[in-house]
Amino acid sequence: MDNERVLLVVDALYVGGTETHILSLAKELIKNNVYVSIAARKEGSLISSFEALNCPIHHIDFPRTLTLEKSDEAKLLRKIEDIIESEKISVAHFHQTPSGYLTGKAAKNKRIATVFTVHGTYYPEQEIRMLLKYSDTIICVSPPLCEYIKSFGAKNIKLVPNGIDIEAYSVNRSTEELKKVLKIPKDSVVVLYASRIAWAKANVCSMLLRACKDLKLNPIPDLHLVVVGDGNKLNDIRVLAHYIEKLCKMSFIHIVGEQRDMHAYYSMADCVVGTGRVALEAMASEKTVITAGNHGYFGEVTKDNFDEAWEYYFGDHDSKSQPSRHVLRDSLRRILTDKEYLKQNGLESRKIVEEKFNIKKIAIDIVEIYSEAVKGGNGS
Repeated sequence: MDNERVLLVVDALYVGGTETHILSLAKELIKNNVYVSIAARKEGSLISSFEALNCPIHHIDFPRTLTLEKSDEAKLLRKIEDIIESEKISVAHFHQTPSGYLTGKAAKNKRIATVFTVHGTYYPEQEIRMLLKYSDTIICVSPPLCEYIKSFGAKNIKLVPNGIDIEAYSVNRSTEELKKVLKIPKDSVVVLYASRIAWAKANVCSMLLRACKDLKLNPIPDLHLVVVGDGNKLNDIRVLAHYIEKLCKMSFIHIVGEQRDMHAYYSMADCVVGTGRVALEAMASEKTVITAGNHGYFGEVTKDNFDEAWEYYFGDHDSKSQPSRHVLRDSLRRILTDKEYLKQNGLESRKIVEEKFNIKKIAIDIVEIYSEAVKGGNGS
């Protein structure tokens, strides 16, 4: 691999699909002798995981919005430019706003190459345009995102999916202890929902709670639902869960907040409801996935429909329909009553992720993009 020196930039180090991808990517780049430096706010429960990389981490007070005073912006730009200069950075790779905008501007001032990875359609349109202005190459993590970014007139677009550390989701993880902690009986049927509990994903979560209430009453009385994630709608979900359990006169909904060790939770589940990176991680853990995300509903993922599911990015960037309590209930009822199917589809799901989304391959593709960006004119 070429000896590029890369600055990976993210707003903060919370647990989320973008941040987890950056962590996996950084780890793999370092394994391949690529110089990696990180810039982010000193916030988030992934700080220790990033520190374990043993690469430079620069804690920058990136603002939460782009409404900055000129003097404040100038200070931040100087700080980023100093990092670029002192560490001889050749490529700045950013993923979010406003950290991406500031890094892109600083990188252009220092005439180095820039790469912007688009992770969703949630960026405000004005901010997308600002980021594209400072991006030599744009990576999109799904086919719908490629089409979305093309609509802004962008040219140098590459489709590169988020990579999954296959080894981190190896199978046969014991879940007995975790079930004890959550007070879930050993032979229960477990559905897992993992997501940031915000935006449309919070609505999907509330639909899923109601669907699981129906299934708990009939025909799956030993059903338990585990909800993993944090966000501004988490308290609303807690209130709804309490209301449902009161109606059912039994406890079966476990809201556990943000978790770093997701594989333990995937391993415990019979089926996972999620989207985007969660879908891929769950599949790597040999789980059947029902997908619903910010855009809408795709449904159950199988080897026969995977290519179509990927084109929709599992309901997060495009969708077949809108989710509903009844659709989720019927999908879960159909697959949870067939243990052999769940097992076989889980095995096939892992094979798909191994072949198409292994971080080892993704990292090589991204390093090639870095090299192309540098050769393309050093940020000019």
